[in-house]
Amino acid sequence: MSQVNLALKLRELLMQEVNGQISPKAKEHLSVKQYFEKRNTIEDEIIINTSFAFSFFDNESTLSQIEQLDPDIIDSKTLMLCVIESLKGYVSQERETDVKCLVLHNLYLRLKKELSSEIPFEEEDGFLEFVASKGQRAELEKTRETGIVCLKCGSHTIASKGAEWQCRDCGKRFRKH
Repeated sequence: MSQVNLALKLRELLMQEVNGQISPKAKEHLSVKQYFEKRNTIEDEIIINTSFAFSFFDNESTLSQIEQLDPDIIDSKTLMLCVIESLKGYVSQERETDVKCLVLHNLYLRLKKELSSEIPFEEEDGFLEFVASKGQRAELEKTRETGIVCLKCGSHTIASKGAEWQCRDCGKRFRKH
């Protein structure tokens, strides 16, 4: 498969996923504007709320295809969202040193630079920050079990109050699991 076809394949697979979620009846009843707004919303949901992008880059593409991917074939913002979600997938599987992940990180940096005039990105490298905050995210995920951190303010001064935890700094209460 040529490199051009990888970007085309990504765009086509994403389009198939979107089309599968819009019923023929909805297509008939929506105005053109409503139809395309619905498509955009569904596309974003597929990329953000499923493992679509991670699976595509991890299973459907080779390293050389990713390295040579032409970002001009697909909408840059859509590609950026796919790359970000893929990188999150690699980090969540503790594969941030995987070669594909590193190549996607470079693609992320190129896209960030390209899109910086349209999208106000933070100056820092979001991927490196995400990797660095992995421990904090794990801590927050388990906080209802452990009571180790406040869900509201991030404090570590938490007290057990029956079926709840209570932050001694901000007073926030949250239930235990």
